[in-house]
Amino acid sequence: MSGLQQLFYLHGVGYDYVKYTGEHVIFDQNTRSQALQACGIDTNDEQIIAELNYQLDVVQWQSVVPEVSLVDAQCSTLSIKVPAHNRVTHGVISVRTINYEHNFDTAHLKVTGEYYYDNIAYLELEVPLPPMPIGYHDAVISLPWGQYNTQIWSTPSQCFNPIEKKQLGISVQLYTLKSERNLGIGDFLDLEALIIACAKSGCDFVLLNPLHLLFPDEPDRASPYSPNHRGLINPLYISLDNCRWAHDSDEYNAQLEAASKLLETQKQEQYINYSLISDVKHSVLRGLYKGFKSHAPENLKTQFICYQSEQSTLLTGLKGEGFAVFCQWLASRQLQRCQEVAKRSGMSVGLINDLAVGCAEDGIEYTANSQLYAGNANVGAPPDPWAEGGQNWGLPALDPVKIKHNRFSFFKTLVRSNLNYVGGLRIDHVMALRRLWWCLQVEQEQSGCYVYYPFEHLMAILKIESNIAQSMIIGEDLGVVPPEVVTSMKEASLFGNILFYFEKDHHGNFVPRDYLREDTILMVANHDVPPFKGWWYGDDLQLKYTYNLITERELGTEQQKRSVERQRLLTWLSEHGKNGLTQSSESDVIYQALLIVLASSPSKLLCLQLDDLDFQSLPVNIPGTDKEYPNWRRRLTHSIDDIFSEHAHFIKNLTDIRTGHE
Repeated sequence: MSGLQQLFYLHGVGYDYVKYTGEHVIFDQNTRSQALQACGIDTNDEQIIAELNYQLDVVQWQSVVPEVSLVDAQCSTLSIKVPAHNRVTHGVISVRTINYEHNFDTAHLKVTGEYYYDNIAYLELEVPLPPMPIGYHDAVISLPWGQYNTQIWSTPSQCFNPIEKKQLGISVQLYTLKSERNLGIGDFLDLEALIIACAKSGCDFVLLNPLHLLFPDEPDRASPYSPNHRGLINPLYISLDNCRWAHDSDEYNAQLEAASKLLETQKQEQYINYSLISDVKHSVLRGLYKGFKSHAPENLKTQFICYQSEQSTLLTGLKGEGFAVFCQWLASRQLQRCQEVAKRSGMSVGLINDLAVGCAEDGIEYTANSQLYAGNANVGAPPDPWAEGGQNWGLPALDPVKIKHNRFSFFKTLVRSNLNYVGGLRIDHVMALRRLWWCLQVEQEQSGCYVYYPFEHLMAILKIESNIAQSMIIGEDLGVVPPEVVTSMKEASLFGNILFYFEKDHHGNFVPRDYLREDTILMVANHDVPPFKGWWYGDDLQLKYTYNLITERELGTEQQKRSVERQRLLTWLSEHGKNGLTQSSESDVIYQALLIVLASSPSKLLCLQLDDLDFQSLPVNIPGTDKEYPNWRRRLTHSIDDIFSEHAHFIKNLTDIRTGHE
């Protein structure tokens, strides 16, 4: 193997993949070299290549222990590496967090690996350990020739899994919620109302869109999947009339009333005016902050100070001095209250948060961690039936070697912050734990290849943090999923994600209900596909034509395809006992029949989209568009009370079916 080929392998640059068509694609050398160059590596310098190969390969055997040692929480053994000529010696391992110290004789340790370099043999040996609490433990290994430090990650075999019975829940884009009291955008008090309504109907969870911090100075950048910072919360979700210390302030109440009147007309419109709402809400928030500094109880001020200290790393880079930090503290308090309401209301899971696959390149998350990213590389997706040219999501690519910096502190913090105050976390594009498609510029043309990440370590963090937070993990595994990811998800009790629209056999027919996966969250639709009403009537196709996303000829072709799809759904429903339905049947009749069948599927989690219960035909997002369609702005038509009054019997029927088919 040449030096460059070895470096491709050690740095995670892929060699090939299988395209959706079944074609075996081998990445060309220039593309792979460009991936390394994006990581700051001169691929024309043989000396640099040789040194990197040495560091990434040989040094791993010359070091007694790595910076991080993965250890099974129940069957604990620690791997150490020693030269074969030091095979017979004594050592001591100390782990202060559990007051553990153990003397060992290397002559009696099991050999689990062997490596040769420069006429020296190195042995990997297993040192037995006691069962250790789940978490991260600093350890010191003392040998006659020196002391060595490692962080032991005591890792459970599975993520936390509270699901003992089949459950029903609701998915919602929080900003779409409509109410008399909010300021034009759904907020955490609206979420409380939704939680209570869901719990009364027998639901066990509410799946949210990403709540990530966006861009206060550029409010029209509304995509929750291209955020400013994934560890922070969008202050627009703060309920300004849910701050008890401010209730006695005449000045604040007058400001709040004025804001409500100013936004009264905008609240009735179909789409959110982020510029207007952001200006108004941030103005009121500043008034709230001013009052907090002057009049808040001392215990709240103490809590705020403690929050700043505990979250100092996460809050790095926030602008606006204390005000921006105050907004984060307030948002986290209100989110925490929502989860408390969910648990008090009897939900077994409560809120399920959503973690986007990446951040914007000009955001504070990227700026604070820029040393971990490759340059001139974005992440996206390879060609597929929906995008023959592939997709470039415009998100910067993490360097698979640099992400290990400081014992993966970046990923630990990211996961931990998104598990705060929720019962579950959905990870968008979970395949990114294993590999990501890098979009690269090669000789003035777009190219791309897969780059692989330290999957075992990233999975270990998920397992550890999930168990510490007592929150379940769901991986959005739509699309081409590497076999090793499928296997690991199953072994780790990491739930998958099914969209009914895409569950088809090789003939294009919808798969039988009983063939649907068990350990998964099953949905008819999500934010990237049209609501059911829009799909049934083909409104999404007409919308694409209106926005010049398809031609008139393409519209006709797509409408014919949709007619075939509708008939396939009718056939599927008939095969499951729902007869007498036709293509002229109303969408709500078809939708309810579909959900009644799906309610008795093996899938542990069944999720209704609030958009569908609101009879929405307009999508919240059309993938592949930016300015053409008002993505992430469309409001619901009805209030939470009206939606649940309309569907109370239907939802109760679904929960009864779910519990009756254990």
